[in-house]
Amino acid sequence: MNWFKFFLLLLIVNPIVTYSEIEIANVFGLISKNPNKTLKFVELRSATFFTEEIKTTGTVSFNDDGLMSKYIATPIKSEIHITDNTLLLLDDDGKREISLANHPVLASGVNAIRWLLLGNKEKISSNYFIEYSNKLTDWKIKLIPRNSEILSRVSSILITGQLGNINVIKLSKSDGTSVITTFSQ
Repeated sequence: MNWFKFFLLLLIVNPIVTYSEIEIANVFGLISKNPNKTLKFVELRSATFFTEEIKTTGTVSFNDDGLMSKYIATPIKSEIHITDNTLLLLDDDGKREISLANHPVLASGVNAIRWLLLGNKEKISSNYFIEYSNKLTDWKIKLIPRNSEILSRVSSILITGQLGNINVIKLSKSDGTSVITTFSQ
């Protein structure tokens, strides 16, 4: 009986930190410290009433300053570079700059991935509700936008991985379509 009273006293005196909170903080740390900053990807954009499924392949790279680059090999060669608040698209039509500030839905998705890669849980949690689950070394993080304008376009972003590696990112749109990106070494 004394052990039970001691246990209750510890619960009252010490703040309770859930296992999930400890684990999610570890996952963010492992992702941000992952030395693999360049990965191959396959991206599938779901079919809509007007379009067929689109498959894109290439490589993505990321650095510790938050610069993200996507080199698309198929179906049409192009490059996307994201620095700070600017998206630069290079393709056969030339060079186009897009301010993320003028496109909050696009900025939301880009920033969620950037903050995840940087291990910035505070930024993510201030912009998204976070659902987290894990099984041994596999984990899932589901992000649901807090902003109603963004939520009206993006219902969730599901990121799955193992240890410090991101395996799949699924962006689910509110219209029922999705973009699924699978990463490999």
